[in-house]
Amino acid sequence: NRSIDYRTDFYSLGVTFYQMLCGRLPFAKRNPIELIHSHLAHEEVRLHQIKPTVPEVLSNIVHLLMRKNAE
Repeated sequence: NRSIDYRTDFYSLGVTFYQMLCGRLPFAKRNPIELIHSHLAHEEVRLHQIKPTVPEVLSNIVHLLMRKNAE
């Protein structure tokens, strides 16, 4: 129930960084409905938990970009 604004660009940038740093997308679902639900309702696994070579500070930045609550 929200309009699309500049915050969607931040989220997309977070997903792009996630894929660049980790080598995979944050949510790997084949069903489009499940994929949308994952993006709306689930937290991604933090980058530094998947790939320990990624600094935790960078992982936190990506996590902030991908926050579900736009505020």
